[in-house]
Parts: sequence; C-alpha cells; structure tokens
Amino acid sequence: MIWFITGSRNPDDFVNKFTNIWKDFTEKDGTVTAAYGYRWRHHFGRDQLGELITHLKENPGSRHAVVVAWDPGDDGLGESGTTKKNVPCPYTFTANIINNKLHIHNIVRSNDMILGCPHDVAGFYLLLCILAGKLGVATGKLTHSISNAHIYDIHYDTAWELINRTNDHGPIYFTAQPDYFDRAEQGDETLVSEITGQFESRYAPMPALKGLKIVL
Repeated sequence: MIWFITGSRNPDDFVNKFTNIWKDFTEKDGTVTAAYGYRWRHHFGRDQLGELITHLKENPGSRHAVVVAWDPGDDGLGESGTTKKNVPCPYTFTANIINNKLHIHNIVRSNDMILGCPHDVAGFYLLLCILAGKLGVATGKLTHSISNAHIYDIHYDTAWELINRTNDHGPIYFTAQPDYFDRAEQGDETLVSEITGQFESRYAPMPALKGLKIVL
C-alpha cells in the first residue's frame, strides 16, 4: 500500500525491494500498466487520493469522496482496450467520515479468495488507517464487497487446509501516526519496518502455506 500511495507504476521504485508479487504483472517496459497508485494519482489527470484528503478536511460530511482505478476507455470488454497483464480488481472505493470515524467501502470486480482477497483486505485496511491518521479522525470500518469471488483449482488443497485450521488469536490492533501518509507519499522505506514492527509484536501466525502461485 505504501507503493500505491507514492503513485508510481514502476515496481523498482519501491515495492520490489520488499516483495516480488508484482513481477508477474510487470510489462516489458518495467511498469505495471494499471498500477493502482498510478491510477489514483496520475492516470485521469487529477490526484484523486490527494483531492480526497483535501475534500474531506474541508467537507467531512461529504458523500463525494470516491476514488476510481478502472479506466472505462481502456480496461476490460474484450480486445477493444489495450492488452495488459493486469486490470484493476479493486476498481473503486468510497470514503465517508461518520461520527468522527473514517469508513471505506472497497468494491472489487474479481477476487481470488486464497491470495488476492487477504492481500486486498489487509492493504485497504492499512490505507484506511493511514488516511484516518492524516485526516485526524478515528479509524472506522472497512467494507469489502466482491462481485466475483472464486478459488482456483490449484488452490483447493490450501483452501481445505485453511478450513480445517482452528484459531483463537485475539484482536490485532494497529495505530497509524499522523505523518504516515506523508512518509508513504515520499517512499520512506523505514516506514515498512515501522508498520511491520507493530504486527510482529501483536500477531502470532500459524505455519505458512507455501508454494502458492498467482493465476494470471
């Protein structure tokens, strides 16, 4: 999510230093054509994320805080658009401040429930926390709506493993400092360890499920 906030579409700018998950979606020119952060901050000729912050500071009761990643002039609908390795799955989200709490509704056209959904839910909740810190309000609810939720056949064994696990882990709390958004915007690499450090002290994961492959 920090890479998204920078607005870059080149994974080498930041995210490849920490994970390889975007390499499957990187084009020959080294960019992710439909990178979420780039779509949010540059693609449509306006900085939607920056304007969302300004707008909600000035109009906290507004229902116009909408950010869109899907380009109707180029994404989807067969071969009429540009061929690309990735088109946005979480394609839009709304932000609302209610009773001094920020709530985000994330809408997803297609979600791989084993790899994509956990990544998106965790990432957008982190975005919610970071935006709430920037806006000076409390963290509210993340609502994650999926139009097409699916499990690929190569992930069936993993799905059964997850279903049969039991977990009595307590709640995990995360606190975003007011400067997290500005630091993320600048690509501050120390922010990664600061954020993961909070989870390392509060989260005891079960054994990793290894060897899972992304389906393109």
